Amino acid sequence: MKKFLTGCFILLILYVVAYDLKIGTLPQTQPANAKVIDNKMKIQQNKEKYQLYEVKPGDTLISVTEKVNSKGNYTISGMLNDFKVLNPGTNPEHIQIGKTYKFPIYKKK
Repeated sequence: MKKFLTGCFILLILYVVAYDLKIGTLPQTQPANAKVIDNKMKIQQNKEKYQLYEVKPGDTLISVTEKVNSKGNYTISGMLNDFKVLNPGTNPEHIQIGKTYKFPIYKKK
């Protein structure tokens, strides 16, 4: 009987771990894409501007954003989200040389 209960307990633990990894147990308060939607609305409401820039060899998202903006009033996560909103379907980590993208211009505070 002890072996049977131990086996049931182990199966219960495995089920709980698998359920937690697959679905999760904590309720999600915001959808996963809420930040992107919020940033899209923020850009539309503030009418933030962007600058078209053709990527050159050695350019990264951060280096181009620093060229476009004289002040550093932005965070890296905000910059990534804003880039994704301005360039839908484009991964900021895989920008290509010779292509033109929209880079956000941040207001000076």
